[in-house]
Amino acid sequence: MTQQQLLDALSNLPSVGELVKDRGNRQVWRVQLGATPYFLKWYPRAGNAIKRKLVGNPALLEFTRLIALQQAAIASPRAIAVLRGFKINSVPGDAVILQAIEPSVPLDKYLNDLELRGEPVPDRPLLARQLIDLIYHLGKAKLGHNDLHLGNILLSQGKLFLLDGYAVRNGGLKMSHVLMLGHSAGRWATRTEMVRGWRLLMASDSRPPSANPVSEEMSRKFLDRTRGGNAYFGIIKLDDLHGRFFKRVKAPRWWSPVSELQITEADWISQWPIIREKLQREEYPAIKRSASGDVFEGTIQLAGRDIDVIFKLPKRKTFIKRVSSFFRSKNSRSWTKAWKVMIRNFPVEWPLLLAEKTIVGYPLRTLLILARVPGPTLEEADLDSMPPVDRERFFRRLGRTLRRLELAGFGHFDAKSSNWIVLADERRGPTPVIIDVDGIRHYRTDGEGIERLLRSMKLHRQYTRQDSYWLCKGYAPFARVLDETTQTAEGQ
Repeated sequence: MTQQQLLDALSNLPSVGELVKDRGNRQVWRVQLGATPYFLKWYPRAGNAIKRKLVGNPALLEFTRLIALQQAAIASPRAIAVLRGFKINSVPGDAVILQAIEPSVPLDKYLNDLELRGEPVPDRPLLARQLIDLIYHLGKAKLGHNDLHLGNILLSQGKLFLLDGYAVRNGGLKMSHVLMLGHSAGRWATRTEMVRGWRLLMASDSRPPSANPVSEEMSRKFLDRTRGGNAYFGIIKLDDLHGRFFKRVKAPRWWSPVSELQITEADWISQWPIIREKLQREEYPAIKRSASGDVFEGTIQLAGRDIDVIFKLPKRKTFIKRVSSFFRSKNSRSWTKAWKVMIRNFPVEWPLLLAEKTIVGYPLRTLLILARVPGPTLEEADLDSMPPVDRERFFRRLGRTLRRLELAGFGHFDAKSSNWIVLADERRGPTPVIIDVDGIRHYRTDGEGIERLLRSMKLHRQYTRQDSYWLCKGYAPFARVLDETTQTAEGQ
């Protein structure tokens, strides 16, 4: 790249460049000069005056920190130049130019795409070892990273690169940095990989903490977003109902195709007259009618696609439920619980819309719409039609899901067979998906869920002692199993 080529490209950046990302406080532009691509990270000066006085010029800071990574031989983008007073569309700012690493993909997106397709990670041991080595050498160089997650790790032709030089810090790796990486990688990493990485990076024979404080902090931030008014959740008014709705999620989940959609307020406004009229006329098929509420199923159109959904309209039949609704309605609790469980990567029915009519905070009428999970409930499933391998895999997964719920700090007080969907998948086999999350509480009660499920499964005509064995072994793989008929331990 000659100096004249650089000057020509920078003087006409909005025309020759491509805006890749706009975070308000910074923009990322891509520029192609001949056969070489470059990225320009631009920090506008407007609105950042106080921060600049405290920490300095962000473009210069990122440039110097990228240089420190290069001097430590840590794989990262090569810093080319820093530009002070650089203007874009007559707005003053500062910029740093980086040499692009292409073709490439963020590591979290790469892993998530493989998960969506149900494919194993190619060269998984090599990739895990390379990631741990990259962070190990970062700490060995007396450097740390305040935003150490897989989105800031770039995969290019089998090699990993560390991104976001602005987050690099002197002083070495801190525990908070490692915990952030553990939170980000925990969705895909095995327990063995987590322990090996922790022991190497922390130079200790200990095990990673069972409760990651960074995970709890990130979960709280996500739950705050579910209240609406941001890029992921919106606020909406439908007639006399006020509510919030799901827009999009950064990392879609394989068990819910709607998580890949980008839903807008206009989608709901166009569908609402149809939904309202069919609910009033009770034209949607009823799944359940009881004194506690009604549940209907139907099809609506969102983001240009037909989506099978569930409508929940609860009733308050007791004095206690009427009093508890002053604080939060049943649908509102279900909305929050579903997201609490989903963010911890448990398969659960996907909430789409929560709308309520309230007076002085008391909900008079509420509506919860969720994406319908295809497949029968466990109560109605034809177990004998499953191949033996799939049948064993399903019950072991079911027991493991209940155990993981407890390890995450939840208790499932209503884990009966009618509250699970048997989701068929060609690559993964049958998978249990949680529905009706109202029975989940965010406090741990070991054994409550498995006992409730075992009691309900006794009513299933096709349920066998072998199924019960697999279910219990999935829940407690290293425990002795007792036969209820003989009360003797396995192996005696």
